[in-house]
Amino acid sequence: MTPTSHQSHNLLWKTTLLTLLFLSPAIFPPAHAVSPVNALLTGLNFPVSLRFAPDGRIFFTEKNTGNIRIIQQNGTLVPTPFATVNPIFNAEEAGLLGIALDPAFSSNNYVYVYYTYRDSGSFTHGHIVRYTANSNTGTNPRDIFDVTGSAPNTVYHNGGYIKFGPDSKLYAMVGEFHQGQQAQNQSSMTGKMLRMNSDGSVPSDNPIAGSLDYAWGIRNSFGFDFDSSNNRLVATMAGPSSDDKILIIVKGGNYGWPTCLGICNDPRFIDPIVDFNPIVTPTGIAAVAPNSYIFGEYNTTIYTYDLPAKPTANAADPSLVILAIIVVIAAALLVVYTALHYRRRR
Repeated sequence: MTPTSHQSHNLLWKTTLLTLLFLSPAIFPPAHAVSPVNALLTGLNFPVSLRFAPDGRIFFTEKNTGNIRIIQQNGTLVPTPFATVNPIFNAEEAGLLGIALDPAFSSNNYVYVYYTYRDSGSFTHGHIVRYTANSNTGTNPRDIFDVTGSAPNTVYHNGGYIKFGPDSKLYAMVGEFHQGQQAQNQSSMTGKMLRMNSDGSVPSDNPIAGSLDYAWGIRNSFGFDFDSSNNRLVATMAGPSSDDKILIIVKGGNYGWPTCLGICNDPRFIDPIVDFNPIVTPTGIAAVAPNSYIFGEYNTTIYTYDLPAKPTANAADPSLVILAIIVVIAAALLVVYTALHYRRRR
């Protein structure tokens, strides 16, 4: 090896080492940078939604059993369920799905849950019932809301997530029960984000008089949240085999399903703020800082995502960003190395 060649190799290795040192916190995270995940309770039966009470208790739902359970302030599970909804239909995505506590829970003790059941014609219903908490027991169940799928024997796209907004209205996500065309049918409550008073009645300021529909054109969503910094309502929407989305839900908004996927560029529809390809199957989502959200992915990955100011098509899977950076730097190193060899040969 000539002295010039030796110098070229030294420069390449020094550049590589400096690059690896620069990227090492991202490529090889130090142990203290990884947030530990601690199991609060184990052996539970498919918990899917939870709410924290002002007194520190945790109310949660079990999808398949129909049980509403309580974790006490000391972290122990109350042995007897708070209540059990019955009858319940729990195949595939159906079951006891959502839970919400009234904004005035400290005084009225109201607990709301969303679940699915089947009628005698095999039509799937989404149903909201309200309980009054008497200590750790649910009493005085009251039916608040009911919606029926448009076709029998459906098991998918039931929605089911419910939460009170900053306006003290109850918001409910209802999927289109695997009947996509219903998401554009304003005479149907399926494929919609619904908004209702706490007793199930229609608020006077909803976008369509006499209707619970708040936004439509939604395939299905497993979660939504309100960003308290700007009152923005952010929801996930899983696509069929492409175009998973994060949506900003607005009053009277139409999100295009099933007419279009991805970024529609159609004035009739509101584009997603993020469009994922390949899909990541987003589930629940929670605001953690202004414009910054954590969302779960079906295969148990949890992502933190900062929303862009404008809609983004074909957003990268966050877990692939570091790999892309490494590939770009490796390509740059190859170019430098080739240039040095060419110079030496001259």
